[in-house]
Amino acid sequence: MAGSEAKTDAAAATSKRNKTKLLVIAAAALLLLLGGGAAAYFMLGKADKQVAASEEEDDAPAEKSTKAKKKKKKAGLPVFVELDMFTANLRDADGDRYIQVKLVAEVKDAATGEALKAMMPAVRNEVLLLLGSKEAKEVATREGKERLASEIVAAANKTLEGTPAAGGVEAVNFTHIIVQ
Repeated sequence: MAGSEAKTDAAAATSKRNKTKLLVIAAAALLLLLGGGAAAYFMLGKADKQVAASEEEDDAPAEKSTKAKKKKKKAGLPVFVELDMFTANLRDADGDRYIQVKLVAEVKDAATGEALKAMMPAVRNEVLLLLGSKEAKEVATREGKERLASEIVAAANKTLEGTPAAGGVEAVNFTHIIVQ
């Protein structure tokens, strides 16, 4: 009889463990479902807010809708124009130093990109003159490189003055830069 009681106790313990495992699995599944439901609620809530905001813009006066149209244009993919590789001697008292940069210009539209390509000799001249006026320490830091990029934008826009693409270069991105 002792053997049958041991078997019954073992079966009860195994059954109890299986029920505990089943309960843990069910609780985990319930948490996953609730978490997914909460995430969907918040995601859909944000989407509803965006739809409501766009409907409010539609009801806005003409001035506000013009601003919205400009924002929508900016929201599209930018137009990039790959520029040449530029290599220039730096103005350094410490010895012979040079800078080599590869640039990509961000322009307002494709027509501006074509005008920039057509004016490339003048753009190269302005950029090379600008690079040659720099010292290595001026372009060594991130801030110096950002300042250089804005100066290159100004130089490129200077060459586009008097054309339909005037002021069309919005930014310049470095794709390659070496200072030695």
